[in-house]
Amino acid sequence: MVFLFLIGWFKNNSQIDRSDYKLSVVIAVRNEEKNILRLIKNLKSQDYDNNLYDVIIIDDHSEDNSWKILVEQASLWSNLIVLKQDPQLSGKKMAILKGVKESNSDIILTTDADCSFNKNWLTTMSSYFKNKKINLVSGPVNYINSNSLFKKIQTLEFLSLIGSAAGAIGINKPILCNGANLAYRKKIFLEINNYESDNIVSGDDVFLLHSVKKRFPNSILFAKNQDAVVLTDAVNNISNFFNQRIRWSAKSIHYKDVDSILVALIVFLTNLSMIILGISSCFKSEIFNQLILLFLVKTFIDFVFLIPVLLFFNRQNLIKWIFPLQFVYPFYITLISIFSNFIHFNWKGRKRNL
Repeated sequence: MVFLFLIGWFKNNSQIDRSDYKLSVVIAVRNEEKNILRLIKNLKSQDYDNNLYDVIIIDDHSEDNSWKILVEQASLWSNLIVLKQDPQLSGKKMAILKGVKESNSDIILTTDADCSFNKNWLTTMSSYFKNKKINLVSGPVNYINSNSLFKKIQTLEFLSLIGSAAGAIGINKPILCNGANLAYRKKIFLEINNYESDNIVSGDDVFLLHSVKKRFPNSILFAKNQDAVVLTDAVNNISNFFNQRIRWSAKSIHYKDVDSILVALIVFLTNLSMIILGISSCFKSEIFNQLILLFLVKTFIDFVFLIPVLLFFNRQNLIKWIFPLQFVYPFYITLISIFSNFIHFNWKGRKRNL
């Protein structure tokens, strides 16, 4: 499976062909007063015709000064449209739906309030739609560089997910994407999305990907280009880390896409096998040889796959952590997979489950 992802990684295209599409950047925010000014500064500085893009930010019942700041900024920049979420609605999915319906653009881009990007982001992401067959483009996301060991470990694990998602897209078997860097045709979104009848809290990105894949095969690309990279920050503590990962993992129980289910099962069962062999070897010494063999094979495959991914993101300093994390990852992924089916998660001050 991983070798297929590696083939897909190298198949992804980085060619740029500037487009002249009308674009809308749609962003749902909740309690983001610390990030809004930086976000808008990033969006204002885009190297894209100022008459061909706007920014639609939807406030999802913020309890801080987010709305006040948004209104002030909208009065200073005509490209910025700010909306308040309806009182009876909540959640990122419904906020994005409201923003997309407000848009008059051909192409929608989504990101998050705590993200940053360079001036060529809009140009790069929109360029892939020059191919009329393309309906959705998944963009690369990276964590901001940090000297913290905890954040370095998070970055390595996160980039393994981004690389796997990119590789799967490269072989036309999309399984994952990240809403922090996503673009799609508005008409396709309105045609296939079911947010209004969807009571699953999370998954505004992945379930859209699966729907596009089902209805429009071979219409999804990964933007493997440095100018398309969006940066966000890793979480600061263990509690927030597990809450985030449980939130990500919990949506998998609702997957209907066969490729995604198969990959999730392979990953879970491989790591569970490591634990079972480890426990069994305590009672039967010859099983220890099987554990070592599986460990070495898995480690070798992970190295071969992750090195080109880390080089693309200029995070080769993380290569040295691949081997040590092999001892931790089986326990981590197994526990997260199990707990995500039972434990509630918090998002922006809201405690909820799927």
